Amino acid sequence: MTSTNHLLIYVSSLPCDAEFRFEVDRQIALSGALGCGLAWQSDFAEYDWVLVKRQIEQADAFLLLLGEEYGPTTPTGISYQHRELVHAQSLHKPVYYMMHTSMDGHEAADIRLNELRQQVRAQVSGKIWHLKDELTVHVKTLLKNWKRDVQSLRMMGAPPAVPARAVAPVISSKIALKAVPPREQIELITQGNVYKGGNLAPKVVKIPMKTDRIWRSIQPLLRLGTSEDRLRSHMEQVITGEVKNRLLSDNPGSHAVDGVRIERNQFRNILDGWATGGFVLNKAQGARTIWSLPD
Repeated sequence: MTSTNHLLIYVSSLPCDAEFRFEVDRQIALSGALGCGLAWQSDFAEYDWVLVKRQIEQADAFLLLLGEEYGPTTPTGISYQHRELVHAQSLHKPVYYMMHTSMDGHEAADIRLNELRQQVRAQVSGKIWHLKDELTVHVKTLLKNWKRDVQSLRMMGAPPAVPARAVAPVISSKIALKAVPPREQIELITQGNVYKGGNLAPKVVKIPMKTDRIWRSIQPLLRLGTSEDRLRSHMEQVITGEVKNRLLSDNPGSHAVDGVRIERNQFRNILDGWATGGFVLNKAQGARTIWSLPD
């Protein structure tokens, strides 16, 4: 994380999408944020995974600009972009995609690209666009949602600027000093669509979970300030693999699982408990409630 007061966004793209990458970078700059990440061209330099990993780890958020080519691959056969996406997800970064598809809606000729598109759409929030004007609008909207009080992002771990007695009376000084909510063991109620013999059936499964894992996963989003739906959607991405494996194991003969969801009321109760303890704040913003970390 940088020491400046600017949101740092890692943009993953290919050289063939240079025109669209420029537009994304331009919108990031206009919003007052900073972009990083290189569209690697082997003619100029070999792909440097160590550098790429460091940039992703330093960034506050990850934006996947997925075009109409699969791109170069690692020795294991996975594309550079796919590898970068997986690494960002493993760090529980806020992740979003901008996917370019043809106007006729036809799938790409490259099977690998079609599979990547399906996987990304199943696991990550994002937008599909056809014209550059659409991309511009989508990026502007995304940046508005991401770019909150970035000053608070850089204050993590800094000494408080106001004495404890000056804290608003609704939060005691003891609570204000807490940084991490206590860990509790729960059974997270989830649901997924199980496909078996050409039929689909929603199935519920309870996943053993410690609440500190949920906290670590959504903390980057809380730093930015975001809605409950986005927090829950991000956590659903994190646990999708576990839920799929469990449902496939519990339902012999099934061949696929999608549409993983977390029970809304249980997730809201977790957030409400953290709010009561002073670990998170909720503030009405129009018709939505925005959840964030205390200043």
